[in-house]
Amino acid sequence: MFARIRNRLTLRYALVMMLLMMAFIIVSSAGLLWILYQEERQDLRSFAAEEAREQAGIYKEKKSFFQLPAKETEDTDHGAKIFYYVFDPNQQLAAAEEPPPAIRSGVLRFIHNWDAADGEVELKKFRLADGDRAVVILCGMKIYDGSEMVGTVFVGEDISAYYHMLKMLLLMMVVISVIFLTIAAFAGHLLAGKAMIPIKQAFFRQREFVADASHELRTPLSVLQLSVEAVQNDNDQKLSSFSIQVLDDMNSEIRRMTKLVTDLLTLARADVGATNIIKEKFDLAAVAETLIRSLQPLAVVKAVNLERRGEETLPIMADCERISQLLLILLDNAIKYSPAGGKVDILLTRAATPKPAITIAVSDTGEGIAENDRQLIFERFYRVDKARSREEGGTGLGLAIAKWIVDVHGGKIRVESTPGKGSSFIVTLPG
Repeated sequence: MFARIRNRLTLRYALVMMLLMMAFIIVSSAGLLWILYQEERQDLRSFAAEEAREQAGIYKEKKSFFQLPAKETEDTDHGAKIFYYVFDPNQQLAAAEEPPPAIRSGVLRFIHNWDAADGEVELKKFRLADGDRAVVILCGMKIYDGSEMVGTVFVGEDISAYYHMLKMLLLMMVVISVIFLTIAAFAGHLLAGKAMIPIKQAFFRQREFVADASHELRTPLSVLQLSVEAVQNDNDQKLSSFSIQVLDDMNSEIRRMTKLVTDLLTLARADVGATNIIKEKFDLAAVAETLIRSLQPLAVVKAVNLERRGEETLPIMADCERISQLLLILLDNAIKYSPAGGKVDILLTRAATPKPAITIAVSDTGEGIAENDRQLIFERFYRVDKARSREEGGTGLGLAIAKWIVDVHGGKIRVESTPGKGSSFIVTLPG
């Protein structure tokens, strides 16, 4: 149980750390990209305005555009990172400082399809022939001679290197985050284990107390019950009707307390693993038939019809005593909570697929169990109807013991119920 809780705490801690790291990576990457884009956008717009002014001056003097000297950003090996194209009003190329050949066709395609506003800067991405991704930013600005538009200049910058650098940075951040998350999860697992040490100690002390107290209470309760029964059976004593009633009440309460102590001791021993399960091969149908005969007087008193259906013989490899206890708990509950004239049915079947399994279904025609209660009905001391459970002598531990018996046998137990019509407790055990 504690290992499962520790693993859950570690998992939740790791998930929170992962979400924080993802948020950090996304925000950092987006912020860095936005800052880079804004700076490059401002620089490119300024450069486009300067280029437009220079080309306008040249056109005013010579009535034509002119190839300007290469800018300081020129890279003699790979071409200029900042480039420009000047087109006349007829969209004919008049002057240019072209980008590297690898991205030239892609840039021209964007320019020919340009529909952005004057002076607007746009980010463009496209694939190169070798499969790499190219990233450029472009700005288009019209050239005016007075009020006459005489051409358009397109200025661009190849920022593929920045893009790949950001991509590598993002990859490095992800790898570092994974390493950091692994270390943090391992540290969280250790810290969760240390934090649970006092909880485990308190839990174990509580379980030991319950086991010791239950064990110590059995003897005085047995003495009390024997004493009461001895007084009741002593014919020489002339007891009043009131005294007889008091002794009967005492005997009933002692029996109830004895059952409660026995159930507590069973669960306490189960918690510490002190209850051994001894598996043997026996006939489950025969055991069920014996239990039904022993419970028949109770069913007659309650005016409940008790019936068994299913296999005539049903061999099973399990702990006979614990399986008998399981059947007794389920049948006893079904009889107690069925109305007069009701019916309790136990069905025993064997399934061969997908895995060999034995199914025990105990059904009643009682009031049923609400959906909210079905989730908690196997918890210790939980009662659907507390007042009625006490009247029937219930302790709220029977179904918790039943679930433990099923669990230690590697099976499953579930409840199906329709309020007002009845309930069915279905147990599946390995066959």
